[in-house]
Amino acid sequence: MLVRECLRSAPVTVPPTCTLEEAAQLMGAHGVGALLVVSGDKFLGIVTDRDITVRGVGRGRSTGAEVSSVMTEHPVTIQGSADIAAAFQELKTAGVRRLPVLEDTDLAGIITVDDLLVTLALAFAAAISPVAQELVNSQISS
Repeated sequence: MLVRECLRSAPVTVPPTCTLEEAAQLMGAHGVGALLVVSGDKFLGIVTDRDITVRGVGRGRSTGAEVSSVMTEHPVTIQGSADIAAAFQELKTAGVRRLPVLEDTDLAGIITVDDLLVTLALAFAAAISPVAQELVNSQISS
């Protein structure tokens, strides 16, 4: 299974001058925990809800501070054409919970550990469903 098959929504992007407060509001409005930071068509980094609380407000920055002051620059990324096993390995190696996904050089979204686990659970359920049904049917006819 490919990473692009696990993406649930388009990426939410902000400029580096976006304030921490605006970023937090966007995260809430879109139901996401991270935003991709871009300037024009250039991908600069990622800012997470944890960045805002720990690196930002937790270190005395005002909510008017810019996301560029707390974002992770040049984060590890993965191509949408990569297998999800590679995504798990990248997440483990980098020690992160989210990976920006690229299609060549274009931003396609963010893949999370949770996204990957849900995808695997659904694939597993689909794979064992016929076996489980056969077991149920064989028990009924016995």
